[in-house]
Amino acid sequence: MTTVPSASQWGSPIASKRALLVHGGNSSSHTFHRVASMLAAKGGSSSLERPGVDFRVQTLADDLLPYLQAAEYDIVIGHSIGGLVVLSLLKYLPRTRPVSVVLIDTSVELSAEQMAVVRKPKVPNDVRARPNPTVEDYVASNPLWTREDAIWRSLGIQIGRATNYDDHMDGNMPWSFSHLFADRPAAAKLTILIADPQSQANGALKLEAVAKFKEVRVVIVPNVSHWIHHEFPEVIVEEALRNIGEERGDGP
Repeated sequence: MTTVPSASQWGSPIASKRALLVHGGNSSSHTFHRVASMLAAKGGSSSLERPGVDFRVQTLADDLLPYLQAAEYDIVIGHSIGGLVVLSLLKYLPRTRPVSVVLIDTSVELSAEQMAVVRKPKVPNDVRARPNPTVEDYVASNPLWTREDAIWRSLGIQIGRATNYDDHMDGNMPWSFSHLFADRPAAAKLTILIADPQSQANGALKLEAVAKFKEVRVVIVPNVSHWIHHEFPEVIVEEALRNIGEERGDGP
């Protein structure tokens, strides 16, 4: 089986600012390579990868808790189910020190009926419809991706199991995580980036689930898929740094 490091780091380990990046399912830490590289100029950034068989969100959060206990982070970012892991870690963030939290296209609420729709493969290179899509498959179907994006995405599929997608779903039923917003410390600024609802079938569901939380900044990213960090990484970086600038008055 192909393996990659359980954690990857960009930038200097003694930088003045730090960012923690948590990837989604069927991925590896290097799927954040463009976002991490952009943030490296501002501070060291790490992202986590956890192969395994227990995909319950709380289990994943418990595995990452030592990172928050060992260092102070200025930015915490999570993609897809990684965003749910970040939500589960909100209660461990500092009460008074500002932290910028960004969730990338994360579904926080899904009913059983909505879950049945989401489970259906929607694109030709979906691993559920076509096991082990190649780098060329990803390049052909994702014109905004770099070849490196496609390579790391393909690797993420290879290091996982064919049942990973369903394991993530089955291990987290009922799919209800919006109550975790209440754990956000007052000093933490939370932004949710949602891929263009017109570009994906469940985009409207993601927007509906978070629109009622007035303390959360919701940003719709047009003309983008679920993989915002591959297609428009600069949007993620801008939002992450925006929150720090608002709190500290020093801007990016």
